[in-house]
Amino acid sequence: MASIENRSRFVVSVKNREDLTQTFAYNREKQLKAFIAELKAAGYKPQLSRTDDVFAIRVRDGGRLKQCLYASSEQEAIDIKIRLELERRNGLFIDYAKGRRVSLGDLLARYLREIAPRHKGFEVEGYIVNAILEDGGLPRVDIAKAYADHKNPHTSLATKTFRKASGKGVRTPSVASRFIRKSFADLMPDDFNDYIDDRCQSVTASTVDREVDIFSAVCRLAIDTWRIPVAKSPMDGVRRPKYFNERDRRLKGDEESRLLNAAYDEDAQQAIEQRLEELMRDERAASDKALTTYRRKNIVKAARAQYIDHAQASYKHVPWMEAFIQFQLMTGARRSESLSLTWDLVNFEDQTAFLPETKNGRPRKLPLRKDVIALLQQLPQGSGPVFSMTLDSLRSAWTRICEAAGLVGEDELHVHDLRHEAISRVADAGSNLPGGFSLIDLQAFSGHRDTRMLLRYTHLCMPSFAKRLDLAFADQAQTVVHRGQRRLKRGAKLAMSDLVNATLPEPQTLGTVAPAQTIEALPSNVVMLRPRKVA
Repeated sequence: MASIENRSRFVVSVKNREDLTQTFAYNREKQLKAFIAELKAAGYKPQLSRTDDVFAIRVRDGGRLKQCLYASSEQEAIDIKIRLELERRNGLFIDYAKGRRVSLGDLLARYLREIAPRHKGFEVEGYIVNAILEDGGLPRVDIAKAYADHKNPHTSLATKTFRKASGKGVRTPSVASRFIRKSFADLMPDDFNDYIDDRCQSVTASTVDREVDIFSAVCRLAIDTWRIPVAKSPMDGVRRPKYFNERDRRLKGDEESRLLNAAYDEDAQQAIEQRLEELMRDERAASDKALTTYRRKNIVKAARAQYIDHAQASYKHVPWMEAFIQFQLMTGARRSESLSLTWDLVNFEDQTAFLPETKNGRPRKLPLRKDVIALLQQLPQGSGPVFSMTLDSLRSAWTRICEAAGLVGEDELHVHDLRHEAISRVADAGSNLPGGFSLIDLQAFSGHRDTRMLLRYTHLCMPSFAKRLDLAFADQAQTVVHRGQRRLKRGAKLAMSDLVNATLPEPQTLGTVAPAQTIEALPSNVVMLRPRKVA
């Protein structure tokens, strides 16, 4: 049923003559004999050996697909043969040769056609996978066609216009990407490790880690979903790049006022430009009919000079960027969540904004403070988005605002830093309350799916946590004095209402206690210190 065939290379060598050493494939017997005869005719004594590093396990069963597996040693070949015979006796038929008929590049292309269109980030995944395919010498996948042909694509991309390949590469080509041409069954962890080491020389570790995420997803799909059996997943043993890119940027000093002032100026400038375009509508139409570029520019230039004063005096100020920045600082929403928010999802009576889709795929509601509602009511309301701006226009406006506010260079501020600032402010505000805000409260505010993402804010919760500890140890019914220190009893329980409604005891010092008092007579919030032992 299964046979083992040695397909290792033959090695012909001559003592003290390394230049005469040659290797021959297992099926090149004629060339091998001819070379040996040639050496003997020249007076040499050739030596014949074998590498013993390639063994083929051939499986032949009547009426079933033939298989040919490979091993790097004779013992490995014997183990594979025993395993195959055991599976056949148990009525199992696993096509191990299937993994040799498809390459990793084929699987990446299949992933881009069948799986990625279901994802919200399909476009970004398409750019990454196509770049890897191109580096490996394989054809790109048309992501627009892949999305159009998919039976159940992500609905948020229905109106998306995918960019066409321009032929200009932004990515630094990686020679190590050619490993994707190897068959899936032949992939080894070292192939991925070499790719990671090579890519880390030209891009950041976080970028490489996102590419490894795609490799891992494809390998998992190939094994679990597409049923391409391999002895072991090639991702087992891959060393991911280590990095730390967590930002802890907080607004300090007068940065917030500078930022909002620059946002006000940006909104004013945009409103002036919009009003100017309305006033010079006829001149703009005339410039479109001009025969030369020189003439078009002159018409527009003259019109701007004619109407600029009138535009500055009659424009209507709409605080788009100012409201957006304040919205980020008061709600802690993600940039994509704010830009996708529409007016029909805002409930002014309940002071909430419903987000049907977030980064983690789950809907949630934003709590809106009265200050936020007052800002939103200054914007023109309709049936479209609350913030009428595209991602590109936001990026351009944010760059101009930060440059005007001096938040560049070492003081560079990102839009996402506003979310971090908002969560930090909520954690800070909780320290002023008796019960404070727990990580669960912060999770409800921030929308994080995993509380571990909020561990960076635990130090901000320490003041309120200390107050809760004081309240807990002030409860006589649930504490006990042991060796001069008051501790909570085992199994002590405090209701949330007890913590919120309790009042802190008046502070007392050891100096107010009479010398004759015993430890048991001391107030409950007093800790008796033991005298030091003198050596």
